[in-house]
Amino acid sequence: MQKQNRKQWMIIVVAALIISIVCHLFFIVQKEEGILMTGYNDGLSQMLPFKKFIYDEYTSGNFFYSDSFGLGGGFYSQLSYYYTTNIFFIFHIAFIFILETLHIINHPDLAFWASAILPMSIAKLAAIIVITTIYFKKINFRLAPALLGAIVYATNVLYFRHAMYWDFFTDAMFWLILLLIGVEKIIQKESKGVFVVGVAANLITNFYFAYVNFLLAFFYILLRFVIKFHKNEESPVKQIIQYCYLGLIGFLISGFAFIPSIAAYLGNYRPEYTDIIPLLDFTDNILFDSRVLFLPVFIVMMVCFIRFYKYPIFRFFAAISIMGTFLHFVPYVGSMFNGFSAPQNRWEYIVCLAFGGVAAFVLQHIKEVKAKDVAIGVVAYTLLAIAFIEYDTYSFDQTFDWIIPIASVCFIIIFFLRRNKTAISISIILIMVISANLFQAVRLMTPPKDGELASESVLLNSDIYNSSEQRQLIEEMKKNKDTEHSRIDWMVPMRNNTPIVQDYDGMSVYSSILNDNLLFFYYHYAEISMDRESVSRYATLGDRANLMSLFDGQFYMRGKETKTVPYGFMPLLDSEHYAAYENQLLLPSFRKTNVRYDANELLEEPVLKREHAMLSGVIVEEGNNNSAEQLEATEIDDYSIQAVNATYDEEKLRVVEDGGGLDISLDHPIKNGDLYVSFYIDGIRKQDEFLLEVSDYQTLRKESDSIYQTNINDLTIRVEADDTIKLKLPKGNYSLKNLQIFHEDYMVLREVHERYDEEEALPLKWENGLVKGEVTSEEKAEMIVTPIPYEKGWSLKINGDKVPIEKVNYAFIGIPLEVGGNEIEMTYYPPYFGWTVGMTVLGVGVLGLLFYREKREPVDYSNNDKGEIDTHE
Repeated sequence: MQKQNRKQWMIIVVAALIISIVCHLFFIVQKEEGILMTGYNDGLSQMLPFKKFIYDEYTSGNFFYSDSFGLGGGFYSQLSYYYTTNIFFIFHIAFIFILETLHIINHPDLAFWASAILPMSIAKLAAIIVITTIYFKKINFRLAPALLGAIVYATNVLYFRHAMYWDFFTDAMFWLILLLIGVEKIIQKESKGVFVVGVAANLITNFYFAYVNFLLAFFYILLRFVIKFHKNEESPVKQIIQYCYLGLIGFLISGFAFIPSIAAYLGNYRPEYTDIIPLLDFTDNILFDSRVLFLPVFIVMMVCFIRFYKYPIFRFFAAISIMGTFLHFVPYVGSMFNGFSAPQNRWEYIVCLAFGGVAAFVLQHIKEVKAKDVAIGVVAYTLLAIAFIEYDTYSFDQTFDWIIPIASVCFIIIFFLRRNKTAISISIILIMVISANLFQAVRLMTPPKDGELASESVLLNSDIYNSSEQRQLIEEMKKNKDTEHSRIDWMVPMRNNTPIVQDYDGMSVYSSILNDNLLFFYYHYAEISMDRESVSRYATLGDRANLMSLFDGQFYMRGKETKTVPYGFMPLLDSEHYAAYENQLLLPSFRKTNVRYDANELLEEPVLKREHAMLSGVIVEEGNNNSAEQLEATEIDDYSIQAVNATYDEEKLRVVEDGGGLDISLDHPIKNGDLYVSFYIDGIRKQDEFLLEVSDYQTLRKESDSIYQTNINDLTIRVEADDTIKLKLPKGNYSLKNLQIFHEDYMVLREVHERYDEEEALPLKWENGLVKGEVTSEEKAEMIVTPIPYEKGWSLKINGDKVPIEKVNYAFIGIPLEVGGNEIEMTYYPPYFGWTVGMTVLGVGVLGLLFYREKREPVDYSNNDKGEIDTHE
């Protein structure tokens, strides 16, 4: 019997793999054409670079911090939302590393990770089908219906949408099922360990989807309290007790991953979502042109089989199907599952699971279905189809517009003529396979605005992603580095993770979780205008020479036509399309100073004074021995403003033609140095992104209702000194006020550079999460100013004694010195890592005892009369 059972499950695994391959058939064919299964935007900008980056770091023995992650950061914590603690991806890393170690493959490059997406997705979808089959078997479906239900769940369009754009999202579909298997085992008075493992796996893999899955499991459990599948289920009170203490064990096990992830999340900054969430949103045609959730014809028909509502299990899945489908059109539900932020439909795989449960039940009871039931279902589907066609103005202009309707009609005919398991099963599987491939062809293969499809042969090696010409210049600059941490200010437009893609220390990064100290530095303290406004990223230093010199900016690379080269940068290299420049005023990475300025006092001063304070000393959070009044920032107030194709009243600017705006003419022209132009700007009810031009500097600002707005509208833009500053905007209305102009002659930067140029560099070595060296201090209250971003996880020892780290210059680490010799050792581990590892060890130990106890004292199932699932109340 056991041998037969193993054979059955081998068949299930093979069947799952075949179904998965067939559902990916469109992308398998496209791969031959060089088209990749990844999104043009986030897929190329985040998923591929992060996979490459984490693999390289992990396999080189670096697990927690990288000085190449943006300006430096704890990637273990900050990228936990993506892959650093992702169980599926860790298995991928292990497998690929073995292949590399055995010299079966070369070291995986970006093209490898791009090509690996498809086979990884096929394997994952097959795994989801198998574990969901186990779930349906656990609630007493027979094997064939259980497999069919699993296929309906796994192959809905939501899986392929996530696999294409954010493939780590698909993991949630697997871990939810594991969690629900654990729930059902508790309800059925069986082993408790699966629930613990399910809780731990969810928390370890992704804290965000743990939140979503736990919320889904909570509602699942509540409904199971009301609808009982079997006669002798565990009482709700005892269930709640077990969920609590077993969940605590799972939480303990996850500590090493979950706690650092949450610390990073709490140390992130994202503007609060303030837009009004509508009560209903019927913009998604889920019958024929699904964007997130596909409602198949057989589900609409089956939930109309009134006779089956006498069965508890059918009521359960039908209720979730009906409620879930309706809630799909309620944006507030999407907001709730997204942490009460912008509505997102990432939770709806529970609805797909319910679809699978309905289909599995009907298949198991197919002999009970009468022609009358089918007729009622057909009428319901017809009315719903007419409503969607009319409301959504669905057209039948293209061939593919007819595919789902024709497939639906064929299914109805088959259901009328042959109500047997084989015919219905094949029909359902064909509909899911067709819808999956159609979704890939129509929805996923639509080129993005101003873009093209992701292809290995064209896009991956193009100048809008990673061209050989760009890489060649990068390699030449790396050979000319003055220090180990010299950085290159360069990124492909809109691709903030270019430094990871092209393998250099840069000044940009794009991740949903980032160090908020750095974000606030960009937004508030330095008022750096990036090339493009958007949350979850930072980029460049606004072409400002002072900041470039302070933070290791040795090189600057742009297209040959650029006119925004920072002051003090001289031509170094060029190619057909690009030019590279080198900073002649670069400052040491680590500098000693005892000149301190108060951070709060400087917040009342212009941005230029803050830059001068960082150059001539250090900005500290408390206390000062140097007044901000000693710093200079020459403000220019003798200028005139002329509106060009616009009207302006010092607060409101109305531009009547594209390219209109303001001409700001200086009464006394300045020919040396730069101008710092500070102002507040906000587009009033702008429906599209708009390009802001200040002389030669350009930056894209978000539309008014964008969920990716930073809500930071105070900008300071550096331009070369000229008689006239031209501010240009597209046609529209803007709030523009608080205009100030300052002159920067770079005397402070030159003097500081000359002083440090004569001194020997401090003997400190910074390598990822370790800083070591011995420094002698000859003056009181001296401090080493570093370019290392301040974040939780760093600890400092001087001469063997633990010393508090100071946050300086608003976002960076300062190392206080004692008079005399200072043996410095600064290390980084994820926040609370010692405690969290202890939690994990404790949790694993308790789980081991739990399994041992269950093994020694097996649960008595003799009184657990589950009955058959078709037993009605």
